[in-house]
Amino acid sequence: MNQDSLKFSALETAHVVPVLGCKNHIAVARHLHSLGTTHAYRALGGMLSSCLLVNVDCNQNTSSYAHNEVWMHSRSGMETVAGNRSSHIAKNNAWDAVDFFVLLTVYNSSAANTQKLEVRVVINSVDQASPRTVKEFGKFVLSLWGLWNNRSLYFKGVEDYLLDSLPGVVCSKRIRCFNYSVDNTDWQRAFNPGQFSESAVSHDLELQMCQIQSRDIDVIQKLNVIDYDPEYLELCCPVTACIRRSSDAAPVSWVVCHADYQIGALLTVDQYRSRGLAKYILHSLGNKMIAQFAAKIALLYDDCAVNNAFKLQMVTELTNINTQRLFERFGFKPVDNVSWAECKFDIQKHQHEHNIAYSKL
Repeated sequence: MNQDSLKFSALETAHVVPVLGCKNHIAVARHLHSLGTTHAYRALGGMLSSCLLVNVDCNQNTSSYAHNEVWMHSRSGMETVAGNRSSHIAKNNAWDAVDFFVLLTVYNSSAANTQKLEVRVVINSVDQASPRTVKEFGKFVLSLWGLWNNRSLYFKGVEDYLLDSLPGVVCSKRIRCFNYSVDNTDWQRAFNPGQFSESAVSHDLELQMCQIQSRDIDVIQKLNVIDYDPEYLELCCPVTACIRRSSDAAPVSWVVCHADYQIGALLTVDQYRSRGLAKYILHSLGNKMIAQFAAKIALLYDDCAVNNAFKLQMVTELTNINTQRLFERFGFKPVDNVSWAECKFDIQKHQHEHNIAYSKL
């Protein structure tokens, strides 16, 4: 999908428009930053780590891996100004007219030998989406699925209530998670494990703190619950934390900053568990992410009066009690329930559920 394709133009309506051009992307990024919800930060993180904000800070490695697009939906339609409605709404900061934003990421999966389409959604409110907004989001996603030739859509961190409200959606794979969040201030006040050293965890281990490298990807891909594409893990390598053995450089504990600034893929290999390694890599990565985010977000503004408040976020499976307790020690608090899901649509089921759910709207 790209702006020159028929698919791109076919999705555009009076209510749904693409956000085009770096200036408009920056305007949306600023709005997401001010909105401050966990899902706004997830989409903002995706924009910051992609090449959408090319005049701000572009990691060139992402261009060969993924293509990103931002779309937005308005309640009452957007007036065309100079042939570009997204320019009009960004220029006039008419954010009250927007129901939701959608960040679409298309990437090549070598493991699946095909392209995949990831969907992240931001409701333009600190509250849950209204029934009408859910209805419009459902129409958008159904159209998107058709334009994607009825292939699977991969929802990334979509709130459970929103995914469950989509008429006719059928999830072949779904991981239900808690979404945890902590702001910069609470993070600084929370538990600090101190400087990592071998003696801090076990006197008979030779361990060193570092970051994930390309040579570690095969091990991480094999041991993690989620089957990440190797290209994706390569993309994440610069913002990670890892503890490895000095003797053979094998990684024994690691954690990743995902492409949308979520902490995830936290794992310690079995023989090194219960030694407190996870708290050191989590503390190291959290500080890295705060510093990087502050530097990037400051570039979005023309003056120094920038709110550098930043929410660290993580997700973990509902059943992963040990990880939840670890994050709570660092001040993280559960925000909502979200899902990572591979979905398609049952058209007959969609029409039936749609008629029932929205007949009174």
